[in-house]
Amino acid sequence: MKKDTEEIKPKARASIHTTLLRWFEGQKRGLVLDAPAGYGHLSLRLSEMGYEVTPGEIEPDIFSEPDMKCIYTDLNKEINAPDNSFDYICCIDGLEHMTDPYRAVKEFARVLKPGGCGVFSIPNYSNIEQRFKFLLRGYLEKPVTYERFHHEGANLYNFHNSPLTITLLEFMFKINNLDIVEIRENAPKIKQYFLFPFVACMWFVNLFLPTKSREKNRADLTLKRSVILGGNNLIIITRKNSQDKKYQVN
Repeated sequence: MKKDTEEIKPKARASIHTTLLRWFEGQKRGLVLDAPAGYGHLSLRLSEMGYEVTPGEIEPDIFSEPDMKCIYTDLNKEINAPDNSFDYICCIDGLEHMTDPYRAVKEFARVLKPGGCGVFSIPNYSNIEQRFKFLLRGYLEKPVTYERFHHEGANLYNFHNSPLTITLLEFMFKINNLDIVEIRENAPKIKQYFLFPFVACMWFVNLFLPTKSREKNRADLTLKRSVILGGNNLIIITRKNSQDKKYQVN
């Protein structure tokens, strides 16, 4: 018996799925790779919207939609699909779990058709709250104990292994010919606005820095409102180009 969409809970924050589905509602239907697919909530919803979805998961047994085939996919190695196979690839909270996120992005770019869109969600390690936490604590992710590692089955993919900042993400995408075309926040975090005076000061100081300095430090990304005040997660929309070219983030 087919499960109801509401019975299959999102593995990531529900607000991330809501933001992604809102974006997909306005797109032309096509072939989608959803990896990691988790329990199958997004795959099922996209299928109901008219997309042809291939779910991929390193733990295919957790995929809960019986009417869809979930393929084993280890993003640290390779995606079992030919080049230029999909119109869209969707990666919800996956890259931070990779021990080799460069490999994962390269594989996503390989199987994405030229002109196709790659949609990624990732914890926002570049917002003002995370910057203060790093200043005070000295880490972006909570330390993992040896005991917890073994309690979780000694599987590295259960942990955040790669806390990626926005500039490093942009670099990974760029070298794989993926242009960032939009950055969305899934759910604004109200308490971050208590730190707004610090953000305002950073914006003000940036106005008086030399253009070369702003470009070198990528202030267009690091001080972008949807990043520095962007809540817990970022939704990054990329597009694959057939040739390298300079781009501007919207």
